[in-house]
Amino acid sequence: MAKTKKIKVTPNVKKCLDILTEALKDMPPSDLKTKAEGAVDYLDRTFKGEPQPAKGDSCPESALLIKT
Repeated sequence: MAKTKKIKVTPNVKKCLDILTEALKDMPPSDLKTKAEGAVDYLDRTFKGEPQPAKGDSCPESALLIKT
C-alpha cells in the first residue's frame, strides 16, 4: 500500500470517469445503474478532494460507503 493516502488524478483517470458518467446515461434503470451512479458520484467527489467517509480507511463490509 502506498505511504500516502492522496490520489493523483491524472488527465487519463479524469477522462475515464467522464466516459463512465456518459455511459451511465444510456443504461436502463436498474439496481446496477443505481450502484454505478453512486460509485461514479463517490469517485467524482474524491477526485475533487472532498473527504472520504472514515478518512478512506477500511470499513466493515456491512457499512454503506457509497450513497446515492
